[in-house]
Amino acid sequence: MFIEPGSDIELISPREFVDDRVYPEDGIIIFTEYMADAIKQYTDFKGRLTYSNKPYSIKYRDIEFMLIYPFYGAPATIVAFEIAIAYGLKRAIAVGEAGAVKPGVRIGEYILPTWGVREEGTSYHYMPPDYIPRIGNNLYKSLLSRLRREGVKVYEGGVWSIDAIFRETLDKIRRYRDMGVLCVDMESTALMAVADYRGIEIAILLVASDELYHGKWVSGWRSELLKEAEYNAVRIALDTLAEYK
Repeated sequence: MFIEPGSDIELISPREFVDDRVYPEDGIIIFTEYMADAIKQYTDFKGRLTYSNKPYSIKYRDIEFMLIYPFYGAPATIVAFEIAIAYGLKRAIAVGEAGAVKPGVRIGEYILPTWGVREEGTSYHYMPPDYIPRIGNNLYKSLLSRLRREGVKVYEGGVWSIDAIFRETLDKIRRYRDMGVLCVDMESTALMAVADYRGIEIAILLVASDELYHGKWVSGWRSELLKEAEYNAVRIALDTLAEYK
Protein backbone atom coordinates (compact mmCIF):
# COMPACT_ATOMS: atom_id res chain seq x y z
CA MET A 1 0.00 0.00 0.00
CA PHE A 2 1.36 3.42 -0.98
CA ILE A 3 1.19 6.25 1.52
CA GLU A 4 -0.65 9.17 -0.03
CA PRO A 5 -0.62 12.62 1.59
CA GLY A 6 -3.96 13.79 2.92
CA SER A 7 -5.81 16.50 1.03
CA ASP A 8 -8.11 17.84 3.76
CA ILE A 9 -7.35 20.40 6.50
CA GLU A 10 -4.72 19.60 9.14
CA LEU A 11 -6.27 18.96 12.55
CA ILE A 12 -3.08 19.97 14.39
CA SER A 13 -1.34 23.04 13.00
CA PRO A 14 2.26 24.04 13.77
CA ARG A 15 0.83 27.44 14.69
CA GLU A 16 -0.64 25.86 17.81
CA PHE A 17 2.95 25.66 19.14
CA VAL A 18 3.90 29.27 18.38
CA ASP A 19 3.95 32.03 21.00
CA ASP A 20 4.50 35.78 20.62
CA ARG A 21 8.27 35.60 20.19
CA VAL A 22 9.61 37.16 16.98
CA TYR A 23 12.37 35.48 14.97
CA PRO A 24 14.37 36.36 11.84
CA GLU A 25 13.35 34.86 8.50
CA ASP A 26 16.78 33.28 7.86
CA GLY A 27 17.94 30.26 9.82
CA ILE A 28 20.47 27.50 10.27
CA ILE A 29 19.63 23.91 11.20
CA ILE A 30 22.24 21.86 13.08
CA PHE A 31 22.27 18.31 14.44
CA THR A 32 25.43 17.50 16.42
CA GLU A 33 27.25 18.55 19.58
CA TYR A 34 30.22 19.70 17.48
CA MET A 35 27.90 22.00 15.55
CA ALA A 36 26.33 23.27 18.77
CA ASP A 37 29.80 24.05 20.12
CA ALA A 38 30.60 25.86 16.87
CA ILE A 39 27.47 28.01 17.28
CA LYS A 40 28.66 28.99 20.77
CA GLN A 41 32.09 29.86 19.40
CA TYR A 42 30.98 31.89 16.37
CA THR A 43 27.80 33.59 17.59
CA ASP A 44 26.57 35.55 20.59
CA PHE A 45 24.72 32.56 22.03
CA LYS A 46 25.21 32.15 25.77
CA GLY A 47 23.92 29.43 28.01
CA ARG A 48 22.97 25.83 27.42
CA LEU A 49 22.16 24.71 23.89
CA THR A 50 20.09 21.51 23.77
CA TYR A 51 17.82 19.70 21.34
CA SER A 52 14.54 21.58 21.09
CA ASN A 53 11.34 21.74 19.04
CA LYS A 54 11.37 25.52 19.50
CA PRO A 55 13.96 27.67 17.69
CA TYR A 56 16.66 29.80 19.27
CA SER A 57 17.76 33.32 18.30
CA ILE A 58 21.44 33.92 17.53
CA LYS A 59 23.49 36.81 16.19
CA TYR A 60 26.42 36.43 13.80
CA ARG A 61 28.30 39.35 12.24
CA ASP A 62 25.67 41.62 13.86
CA ILE A 63 22.90 39.83 11.93
CA GLU A 64 20.17 37.89 13.70
CA PHE A 65 19.32 34.35 12.63
CA MET A 66 16.98 31.62 13.71
CA LEU A 67 18.72 28.50 15.02
CA ILE A 68 16.94 25.14 14.79
CA TYR A 69 18.53 22.30 16.76
CA PRO A 70 16.21 19.27 16.50
CA PHE A 71 16.77 15.74 17.66
CA TYR A 72 18.03 13.68 14.74
CA GLY A 73 15.79 11.68 12.41
CA ALA A 74 13.19 12.90 9.94
CA PRO A 75 10.10 12.95 12.23
CA ALA A 76 11.73 14.99 15.01
CA THR A 77 13.49 17.26 12.54
CA ILE A 78 10.30 18.07 10.67
CA VAL A 79 8.41 18.87 13.88
CA ALA A 80 11.05 21.51 14.68
CA PHE A 81 11.23 22.65 11.04
CA GLU A 82 7.46 23.10 10.81
CA ILE A 83 7.38 25.10 14.05
CA ALA A 84 10.22 27.28 12.77
CA ILE A 85 8.25 27.90 9.56
CA ALA A 86 5.22 28.83 11.65
CA TYR A 87 7.46 31.37 13.41
CA GLY A 88 8.27 32.90 10.02
CA LEU A 89 11.28 30.99 8.67
CA LYS A 90 11.73 31.67 4.93
CA ARG A 91 15.28 30.49 4.17
CA ALA A 92 17.48 27.91 5.88
CA ILE A 93 20.74 26.06 5.52
CA ALA A 94 20.83 22.65 7.19
CA VAL A 95 24.24 21.38 8.26
CA GLY A 96 24.34 17.66 8.99
CA GLU A 97 26.35 14.47 8.98
CA ALA A 98 26.14 11.66 6.42
CA GLY A 99 27.74 8.34 5.66
CA ALA A 100 29.65 8.33 2.37
CA VAL A 101 28.57 5.61 -0.07
CA LYS A 102 30.56 6.83 -3.07
CA PRO A 103 34.15 5.53 -3.06
CA GLY A 104 36.60 8.39 -2.62
CA VAL A 105 34.37 10.59 -0.49
CA ARG A 106 36.35 10.77 2.71
CA ILE A 107 35.53 11.55 6.31
CA GLY A 108 35.48 15.32 6.81
CA GLU A 109 34.65 16.14 3.18
CA TYR A 110 31.53 18.06 2.13
CA ILE A 111 28.49 17.02 0.13
CA LEU A 112 25.76 19.24 -1.30
CA PRO A 113 22.66 17.17 -2.10
CA THR A 114 20.94 18.12 -5.36
CA TRP A 115 18.34 15.32 -5.28
CA GLY A 116 17.33 12.50 -3.02
CA VAL A 117 16.08 8.94 -2.56
CA ARG A 118 13.25 8.90 -0.02
CA GLU A 119 13.40 6.04 2.45
CA GLU A 120 12.27 8.07 5.42
CA GLY A 121 8.56 7.99 6.10
CA THR A 122 7.86 11.63 6.90
CA SER A 123 8.03 13.10 3.40
CA TYR A 124 5.29 10.77 2.14
CA HIS A 125 2.78 12.73 4.20
CA TYR A 126 3.71 15.90 2.26
CA MET A 127 4.47 14.69 -1.25
CA PRO A 128 3.20 11.77 -3.40
CA PRO A 129 5.20 8.55 -3.69
CA ASP A 130 6.62 9.39 -7.13
CA TYR A 131 7.98 12.79 -6.01
CA ILE A 132 11.77 13.19 -6.29
CA PRO A 133 13.11 15.96 -4.05
CA ARG A 134 15.55 18.33 -5.74
CA ILE A 135 17.58 21.41 -4.80
CA GLY A 136 18.94 23.96 -7.25
CA ASN A 137 17.81 27.30 -5.83
CA ASN A 138 19.79 30.51 -5.37
CA LEU A 139 20.61 29.73 -1.75
CA TYR A 140 22.16 26.45 -2.85
CA LYS A 141 24.14 28.28 -5.53
CA SER A 142 25.37 30.84 -3.00
CA LEU A 143 26.49 28.08 -0.62
CA LEU A 144 28.30 26.26 -3.43
CA SER A 145 29.97 29.50 -4.50
CA ARG A 146 31.12 30.16 -0.94
CA LEU A 147 32.62 26.68 -0.63
CA ARG A 148 34.47 27.06 -3.91
CA ARG A 149 35.81 30.52 -3.00
CA GLU A 150 37.29 29.03 0.14
CA GLY A 151 38.89 26.23 -1.83
CA VAL A 152 36.87 23.54 -0.04
CA LYS A 153 36.44 20.23 -1.82
CA VAL A 154 32.73 19.57 -2.29
CA TYR A 155 30.71 16.85 -4.00
CA GLU A 156 27.30 17.42 -5.60
CA GLY A 157 24.76 14.69 -6.17
CA GLY A 158 22.20 12.43 -4.59
CA VAL A 159 21.45 11.73 -0.94
CA TRP A 160 19.66 8.66 0.39
CA SER A 161 17.65 9.33 3.55
CA ILE A 162 16.59 6.38 5.67
CA ASP A 163 14.92 5.92 9.06
CA ALA A 164 16.68 2.65 9.91
CA ILE A 165 20.43 3.19 10.25
CA PHE A 166 20.95 -0.48 11.08
CA ARG A 167 19.44 -1.49 7.71
CA GLU A 168 21.92 0.27 5.43
CA THR A 169 22.75 -2.97 3.65
CA LEU A 170 25.58 -3.54 1.18
CA ASP A 171 23.27 -4.33 -1.73
CA LYS A 172 21.36 -1.07 -1.29
CA ILE A 173 24.56 0.91 -0.85
CA ARG A 174 25.85 -0.47 -4.16
CA ARG A 175 22.50 0.05 -5.94
CA TYR A 176 22.11 3.67 -4.89
CA ARG A 177 25.77 4.44 -5.46
CA ASP A 178 25.35 3.28 -9.06
CA MET A 179 22.41 5.69 -9.38
CA GLY A 180 24.59 8.66 -8.40
CA VAL A 181 23.90 8.74 -4.67
CA LEU A 182 26.87 10.08 -2.72
CA CYS A 183 25.82 9.57 0.88
CA VAL A 184 23.16 8.44 3.33
CA ASP A 185 21.56 10.34 6.20
CA MET A 186 18.25 10.45 8.07
CA GLU A 187 16.79 13.89 7.36
CA SER A 188 17.69 15.49 4.02
CA THR A 189 14.89 14.24 1.77
CA ALA A 190 12.27 15.11 4.39
CA LEU A 191 13.67 18.63 4.71
CA MET A 192 13.70 19.01 0.93
CA ALA A 193 10.12 17.78 0.57
CA VAL A 194 8.69 19.91 3.38
CA ALA A 195 10.59 22.98 2.18
CA ASP A 196 9.08 22.42 -1.26
CA TYR A 197 5.61 21.90 0.19
CA ARG A 198 5.77 25.00 2.41
CA GLY A 199 7.57 27.23 -0.10
CA ILE A 200 10.78 27.54 1.93
CA GLU A 201 14.18 28.06 0.32
CA ILE A 202 16.60 25.47 1.67
CA ALA A 203 20.14 24.30 1.06
CA ILE A 204 21.85 21.36 2.76
CA LEU A 205 25.54 20.98 3.59
CA LEU A 206 26.52 17.48 4.73
CA VAL A 207 29.81 16.46 6.31
CA ALA A 208 30.95 12.89 5.67
CA SER A 209 31.15 11.40 9.15
CA ASP A 210 31.78 7.79 8.13
CA GLU A 211 32.56 5.66 5.09
CA LEU A 212 30.29 2.79 4.01
CA TYR A 213 31.90 1.70 0.75
CA HIS A 214 34.71 -0.50 2.10
CA GLY A 215 32.52 -3.49 2.86
CA LYS A 216 32.78 -2.57 6.53
CA TRP A 217 31.92 0.50 8.58
CA VAL A 218 34.67 3.10 8.94
CA SER A 219 33.65 5.76 11.45
CA GLY A 220 35.04 9.24 11.95
CA TRP A 221 32.88 10.04 14.96
CA ARG A 222 34.72 11.73 17.84
CA SER A 223 37.71 12.46 15.61
CA GLU A 224 39.42 15.86 15.44
CA LEU A 225 39.10 15.72 11.66
CA LEU A 226 35.31 15.53 11.84
CA LYS A 227 35.14 18.16 14.59
CA GLU A 228 37.16 20.64 12.53
CA ALA A 229 35.09 19.93 9.39
CA GLU A 230 31.80 20.48 11.24
CA TYR A 231 32.99 23.70 12.87
CA ASN A 232 34.03 24.96 9.45
CA ALA A 233 30.74 23.86 7.87
CA VAL A 234 28.75 25.86 10.44
CA ARG A 235 30.86 28.96 9.80
CA ILE A 236 30.49 28.62 6.03
CA ALA A 237 26.72 28.25 6.37
CA LEU A 238 26.51 31.33 8.59
CA ASP A 239 28.69 33.35 6.22
CA THR A 240 26.50 32.28 3.29
CA LEU A 241 23.35 33.38 5.09
CA ALA A 242 24.97 36.66 6.21
CA GLU A 243 25.90 37.57 2.62
CA TYR A 244 22.82 36.17 0.89
CA LYS A 245 20.71 38.66 -1.06
